[in-house]
Parts: sequence; structure tokens; C-alpha cells
Amino acid sequence: MHDDGKTEMETGELETAPEPRRISRLIAVLVGVSALAGLVLFIANSGDITAFARQAANASAGPLAGAVAIQALPYIFAAYVWFLFLKRMGDAPRLRSLIPLSFAKLFADQALPSGGLSGAAFFLFALTKRGVPDKTAFRTFVFATSAYFLAFLITAIISLIALSTAEKAPPALSASVSAFAGVFLLLTLIAGLIILYKPERAPSFVRNHRLTAKAAEFLGAAIHDIRTMPALFAKMTLILIAVRAVDGLTLMLISHAIGAPIAFSTGFIAVATASIAATIGPVPMGLGTFEAGMIASLSVFGASMEDALTITLIYRGLTLWLPLLPGFLIIQREFLHRPSAPPARKADPDQS
Repeated sequence: MHDDGKTEMETGELETAPEPRRISRLIAVLVGVSALAGLVLFIANSGDITAFARQAANASAGPLAGAVAIQALPYIFAAYVWFLFLKRMGDAPRLRSLIPLSFAKLFADQALPSGGLSGAAFFLFALTKRGVPDKTAFRTFVFATSAYFLAFLITAIISLIALSTAEKAPPALSASVSAFAGVFLLLTLIAGLIILYKPERAPSFVRNHRLTAKAAEFLGAAIHDIRTMPALFAKMTLILIAVRAVDGLTLMLISHAIGAPIAFSTGFIAVATASIAATIGPVPMGLGTFEAGMIASLSVFGASMEDALTITLIYRGLTLWLPLLPGFLIIQREFLHRPSAPPARKADPDQS
């Protein structure tokens, strides 16, 4: 009886434990929504309050349709990055079966904020459901994520340097850029040392726990992959940099659609800077922080506040809110459908 009572108590604790996390997430979302609403109201009241509605309603269909069309490319590129690694491992499903996963992963990452864990969990589940071994799925995730962070680092440094040297850049921006670039370079150096000089022995608390020992084993294999396949890693990084270029082109097309054209380079820099702001900020989906970073960047390069607000909100609608619906539907389908047959296994060239 005593044991049963203890079990019930532990179960109750497990059930109630997530409540504080849910409350904190809800508060973070509300803070982000409030910040975004305040930003919109501030810009609207400082200029023409009807500017956004008028510009959005009168947007040219041609450039806007082009922006919508090319926004399919980032999802195809993301799937292609996974496909390249899986093909190298001999466990690649068809490329077209991976493309929907990029939409679903966006939904899992954005709508279920957990520091990227929800998207990672879904990605691993979806790959294993397609017959990819657990270890290969984990190695794919770590390899692709490492390439993503390197691409993020490169575009961030380029964009911040360009932003700090712009004619209308605030004087304090150069110091912020130097600090940010220094931190990122330090992190890159540390990551490089870990990759080149992998510790031979894991800590005792890792070795003695089954789950952490398994994760350490998988992570070691993924780090080995980066060391032994540098050409593939560089190729994937370039593809992910191209994703940022597509986003910059999308921003340029939107600006042309509303009659306030900006250069491609300005769009590239604004997207990268907004992504940095969203990454640093604690708010889920970067609500408020992403928009503020993009509006500030566009303003530095000469766009009016009203134009920058319109471009930003249309961009966020195309790249965040619009893909969430198909992402949700794909996640539902993935969890409801039966696993597909595993792909034909080929010899792993790195194990021969």
C-alpha cells in the first residue's frame, strides 16, 4: 500500500511538473506578441497609420507571386541537405519524401518551442519511420545542424560588418558587431578543437548511464563524420548559405511589390540580422525581436519606417505563418500513417 501511494505521488509530480514550463512559455509568447503589437503601433503612429494596409492591399501581384514561389526553395534545400548525407550513408529515402519533413520540422520548432528539441525529436522519428537506422538518423541531424550553424555564423558576420559600416549606422553598432563576432569566432574555435581532438574518454556520469552513453556514442560518430567528410560538410554549408540568399531575394521581391524597392544585398543583410535578433531573444518564434531587427536593418539602408514595417510583416507572413498550416497537417499525417518499408541498404563507404 505504501509503495502504491508513493507511485501515485510520483505520478502526480510528473503530471504537474510541466505546468510551470507551460506557464513560462505562455508568458514568453504573450511578451513577444505584446512587443510586436507595440512595435507596429509605434511605427503606425509615428507616420501614416493607414500606410501598411494601403501598401499591402496595393501590392503588385507579379513580384509577390514570385516571392511566394521561391519560398519553396528553402524547404527543398533543407531536404536536399539531409538527402546528401543519407545517400552517403546508404540509407536515403526518396528526396520527395523528405521535403514535407522540412515544413513539419518548422512547425515543431516554432509552434512547440523547446530550444529545437521538438523539431529534433520529430525529425528523428520521421527518419526512423522511413527505415533509417537510429544511429544514422542522429548522425544526419547533428551533421546537418552543424552545417547550419556554420552557415549562420558566416552570414551573421558578413551582415553585421556590412550593417556597421553603412552610412546611417548608429555609432554604437560597431562595438556590438565586434563583440558579437568575437563571441561567435570563439565558439567556432572551440567547436573546431572538439572536432579535431575528440576526447578519448567520456566523463563517468556519461559512461554509467545508458541513455547518455548511447547519445555520446552517436555524437562521437557524428563528429567523426565531419572530420572524415569535410567536402560534403562544406557543400552542405554552401547550400544553407544559399537558403539565406533566397530569403534575401524574397525580401527584395516583396519590396518591389509594394513599390519601395531595396537591393538584394539589403534584403540578405536584413534577414541575417533579424535572425540574429530572434536567436538572441528568449521569445518563441522570435516574435517582436525578429521584426525589430529587420525593421532596424532596413531603416539603416534607407527604407522608411512604414515601408520597412510593411515589408517585414509580409515577409513574416510568407516565411513563418503561412508554412505552419501545412507543417501541422504533415505532422498529423506522419504520426497517423504506418511506417514505410526501409530503403535498400548499401555499403557504407566510410566503414569499408
